[in-house]
Amino acid sequence: MKITNRMLYDQVNRDISRNTEILFKLNAQISSAKRINNPSDDPLGLASVLTYRSELNSFTQYGRSIDFSTGWLNRMDSILQDTDDLLGRATELAIQQASSIATAATRTGAAEEVKQLREEVLSNANAKYGNKYMFSGTMTQTQPYLDVDVSKWQGVVSTLPPASTTPEGTSVMDQNTNTMYVLNNGEWKNIYQGNDSTFSVQIGKGITAQTNIPGSEVFTNNQQGNVYMTLLNLEKALRDNDTAGIRAALTDINTSATVISNNLAKVGAIVNKLDHTKTVLNRATVDTKSSVSDIEDLDYAEAITALQNQQIIYQATLKSASMITGLSLVDYI
Repeated sequence: MKITNRMLYDQVNRDISRNTEILFKLNAQISSAKRINNPSDDPLGLASVLTYRSELNSFTQYGRSIDFSTGWLNRMDSILQDTDDLLGRATELAIQQASSIATAATRTGAAEEVKQLREEVLSNANAKYGNKYMFSGTMTQTQPYLDVDVSKWQGVVSTLPPASTTPEGTSVMDQNTNTMYVLNNGEWKNIYQGNDSTFSVQIGKGITAQTNIPGSEVFTNNQQGNVYMTLLNLEKALRDNDTAGIRAALTDINTSATVISNNLAKVGAIVNKLDHTKTVLNRATVDTKSSVSDIEDLDYAEAITALQNQQIIYQATLKSASMITGLSLVDYI
């Protein structure tokens, strides 16, 4: 094949361009500390890195969900612990005032303390985490419980009285639905304004954790123990100097305390699940980052050696090009 001067010069130009490109690539890798800076550097490796990064992003989101749920449940645990303590104090008062040495005066004084206990329980039931009500079910922007004035408590009824002729703030228990109502703004309303729904958060691939417990399971559980109703009945029995009512309230307090204990155990089990998942997630994050590093990170010693070798090749190419392009027929005339 005949080699023309033009072909020779084109080859020299391609060799210089190729070696310059390799130098540029090696310099970019050393500057970025990354072996892969462009898809063309390692297409398969880059595909793996992108997959791992997607996993890391999902791990980050799962971690945020776990942190939110853990904070929510720790707050709930504190509330339930406090409510259990309040029920413990109510038990002490009921035992004291159920004795034969108690008087109407001491029971009235105890009723005032029970009122304070009931108000503290109401405050717990209406607690927020951030800007969300904790015990409204999924209605987190709705205050879950309305207050009840024991002086306007009318007891159990088979039919709700006409709202138009009933004083504002009157409260009753509907025996048909076992639900407490209070007349609020001229309308009979369930004292529990939330719903019975729960919500869960995703804490891993295919793994969810229930974050909330509705107030209807904690504070107004008609099937197992109604904390709010129990304290209301105890306060009324104390004000009425009703010994039998006070003794009956003791049994209801124990039942209500069991509800609180059961929910404390439930919260503890969920928190343990979250803690375990967070540990597994942290390990997975470390392993995935290590995999990304193995593919993406640069071996500095190898890169420096390659750069030095390429510099020698580049200098040789330039020297060769200088020698070739310097040739001329004039030199031989």
